Amino acid sequence: MLTGPPATPGPAEPDAGTPRERETPAVTLYDRVWASGLPNAAAIARRELSGYFISPIGYVVGAVLALMIAGIGFIGPVGLGQPINFGQQVLALASFLMVFVTPLYTMRLLAEERRSGTLEMMLTSPVRDWEVVVGKWLGCLVFYLATLASTLVLLAFIVALTPTRVGVHVFGHTLSVPNLDYGSILTAYIGVVLVGSAWVAIGLLASSLTSNQIIAAILGIGLLLGLDYVLGVLSHVVIAPYGSLLDYLNATNRAASFNEGRLVLSDFVYFLTLSAAALFLTTRVLESRKWR
Repeated sequence: MLTGPPATPGPAEPDAGTPRERETPAVTLYDRVWASGLPNAAAIARRELSGYFISPIGYVVGAVLALMIAGIGFIGPVGLGQPINFGQQVLALASFLMVFVTPLYTMRLLAEERRSGTLEMMLTSPVRDWEVVVGKWLGCLVFYLATLASTLVLLAFIVALTPTRVGVHVFGHTLSVPNLDYGSILTAYIGVVLVGSAWVAIGLLASSLTSNQIIAAILGIGLLLGLDYVLGVLSHVVIAPYGSLLDYLNATNRAASFNEGRLVLSDFVYFLTLSAAALFLTTRVLESRKWR
């Protein structure tokens, strides 16, 4: 019986994999970033930030704040011939004034959305509650920092008016720079950022509790005054150990270390915890509206 030549095996077919592997598409980095919610939060932050630059209230309040900081923290001491401690005078004054200014920035963030009815539309969209909260907080925080950027002009004047110079070695070259404590200045700016993140988060929480912008501003100022000053006063009245606890919770004491040029871990944790707690409570307030 004759038979033909043995069949030549053809090229092996690629393994299609298990049914689960065939049905599950590969997860890309883009998919992971999109699922994290960060693009939505960034889009909301961009919208809020553009709204601040369009609205005249941001420019008016920012200009008044810059003039007060320059007049009280810089021109006054220079006119009296006094030395200027940038952290303890200029930036500490800025933090004090922002207790009253920040709620003016945050009062409309959620209160106006509730009044106009757009908040319900936003919450029923695919955007999650925490994305709305983080986006609005981030947009207002960036504008807060942009407002305080005027202090960099004052810092430039201080650098120009400093008569003493010191040599700094950079890549084998010696540069003559004004004799300032740049480390303490950087530390003070870190404190301004941390304080601002907490103030904006608390102001956002106040805005989520009402549909009236004026009430939101008053409530925000009251909360910040309570944290910044009332707790300090009560700490000297209340019997220990509660007095020590109130003294620790006093935001003025926690911010003082940064203005003095000291980095203290407990103060870092205080402001980061305060920001996270306020954002968490704001998210819970928005979630509670779905059950009404």
